[in-house]
Amino acid sequence: MTDKASINVGSLLNGDDPIDDASQDLLQRADLADAFAAEIRRTSAKHGAVVALTGKWGSGKTSLANLTCSALDAVNDVQVVKFNPWFFSGTDQLMRFFFDELAAQLREGRRLKDKLKSVGLTVAERLGKYSAALSPLKFVPGASAVLDGASAVATGTSKLLGEEQGTVYEQRAQLAELLGTLPGRIVVFIDDIDRLSQQEIRDLFRLVRLTGSFPNIVYVLCFDREVVEAALTDEAVRGAAYLEKIVKMSMEVPPLPTQALSPVIAKGLTEALDGIESGPFHAARWPDVLVQLILPMFSTIRDVKRYLASVPLAVRSLGLEVSLVDVLALEALRVRYPAAHAMLPAAADLLAPAKTMYRPSTDWAAREEAFVEEFTGLLNGHARPVVHLLFPTAERLFGGPNYGSEWIPAWERDRRVACSTVLDFYLHRRLPAGRAPAAGIDQAVACIGDESALDEALGQVSDALLDDTLKRLVPHCRDAPEESVLPTAAALMRQLPRVRLGSTGMYSPGGEWAVLSPVSVLLRNLSSDAVDPTVRSLFHGIPSLYGKVLLLDIAAGRPDKQGLIPEESARLLRRELASQLRTAGLEDLAGERMLLRTVLVATADADGPPVLEPVFDAPVVARLLEGGVTPVHSQTMGSVAVHTEKRLVWDSLVRVYGGEAHLAEAVALLHQSLQEGTIELNEDLAAALALYEKYATGWRPE
Repeated sequence: MTDKASINVGSLLNGDDPIDDASQDLLQRADLADAFAAEIRRTSAKHGAVVALTGKWGSGKTSLANLTCSALDAVNDVQVVKFNPWFFSGTDQLMRFFFDELAAQLREGRRLKDKLKSVGLTVAERLGKYSAALSPLKFVPGASAVLDGASAVATGTSKLLGEEQGTVYEQRAQLAELLGTLPGRIVVFIDDIDRLSQQEIRDLFRLVRLTGSFPNIVYVLCFDREVVEAALTDEAVRGAAYLEKIVKMSMEVPPLPTQALSPVIAKGLTEALDGIESGPFHAARWPDVLVQLILPMFSTIRDVKRYLASVPLAVRSLGLEVSLVDVLALEALRVRYPAAHAMLPAAADLLAPAKTMYRPSTDWAAREEAFVEEFTGLLNGHARPVVHLLFPTAERLFGGPNYGSEWIPAWERDRRVACSTVLDFYLHRRLPAGRAPAAGIDQAVACIGDESALDEALGQVSDALLDDTLKRLVPHCRDAPEESVLPTAAALMRQLPRVRLGSTGMYSPGGEWAVLSPVSVLLRNLSSDAVDPTVRSLFHGIPSLYGKVLLLDIAAGRPDKQGLIPEESARLLRRELASQLRTAGLEDLAGERMLLRTVLVATADADGPPVLEPVFDAPVVARLLEGGVTPVHSQTMGSVAVHTEKRLVWDSLVRVYGGEAHLAEAVALLHQSLQEGTIELNEDLAAALALYEKYATGWRPE
């Protein structure tokens, strides 16, 4: 289990201190804001002024605007007013809402600067009256005309005729005169303009154009230039030209360099993950994933904040099942390139195939090419790092190396999405039938080397999940120290009664290999002089005869393969097996699995009396017959269907009984016991008896 207290994703980049780096960047932004604030104070506002703070969405305009506000608040001749354009609905409300809001903020005497207080309250009162006079005004798109030399308000209503129109102009003139006496200036900040609709952007800039000539009022407009220019462009005028006529001075928010975003992300992840249980964190992989994959995807603080806000939910939903490094990388992909992330489910077999094999099909090649083209196009240059760091098997699609199936167990151990089962959980957030939860695997791994603790841990695993649990111990057993081999192997061999025996499919190994695979890996960790005594000790500690046979399967040699132990040692162990078989009671023999195979293995080196006299005890006969059934799997080329046919190892049964007559006598005894009800007929025994009847008549498979 991952110890969250020990994970600090912010401390693994070249030894840099993310807090110091972030503080340095903050200082640089503060210096920029101070310079901008100084320019706002210096620029002439005799006839008003409009200043622009531009930058891409999420580039930090708001942060820089807030720092500039703070810098201006620190001086006594500037009154800062913030106007939120999101609060009005429709063009009818914009003009009045603007002046109402301006008046309201200036009316708060406790917020007014001492130098401005004497005139500021009067300005607030005048603004309120002016707003009331404007209440019937409505904007008519395209009908605005410039009145009074600098500004005017277009209207289509008759209420602006005669005296009422003069009243508006009079109040405007009085307000302008009063603002001209202001011993300082009012700076109006308007942010998030680029997030308004196209019509709302146009309305807002009409407002600025019509009111921008008021003395000592400076507008600071924050927007993405590209968005606003597009909104202001029509058949009559280009948006860029429109802005040039309005904006007196502008400053582009400089993009943050990668080295500035790096500590923000690293520090933010450390804080976001505090106290959250996650999958394993691989410190060796993290710097490459952060620098090569995550950082290049981000260019703005806003996007980083969106990413950091989404990480905790992603990590919690995946729990211990997926590597934390992979989760962080894939979450960056989801936040920044959602269309590319959405391709993962359909392309899962390309990115993390269950088995790495060459597929010569033309259709398959076309599918691979189509995936590469679309994935590369959506990721804007980030496809190769994503594949290289997360899905190495798919590197061959991009001209990279091939990875064989031998890598899959290690990827599964590390819970990387490069393993198909881990990727499946990431995509669907559920464990398939027979898949053991990672918590159980972690518990068993922690007990490697402690025989009793591993016994207890595996005893808590249900039979349905035992096969998967044992198989997933294999990669961890490769790292087990020599002193852990015997206790771990002994605990594993005791699980044999709980696993199925024999294969169930065309390419599936026998179920017993769930136990034998980790034991075999453990034995290969031993030095050459330690293998033989360890196998002997393990052999003597296995209570069942068939367990001893299975141990000999992985330890003894074959004619075409050198064994882990010398052939003489294997011969002695088989003789010991034969001796135990001779002295075993009928009840013990009836409880043995794989009894026929056990007899055959023990007979291979038998000296003296027969290993097993012909047995005419019905339960033992049943076990021998059941052990004589073997499945044969076949598959037609081009079809996924697997045909399984059961066969009987007739010659071996005849040899054990010393002839067909004795075998027939034993089977007749078995039938009698079944009729009497002294033993029960199960599915395996029924299949064995049916096969016996066919073989006894001389039938043999082709």
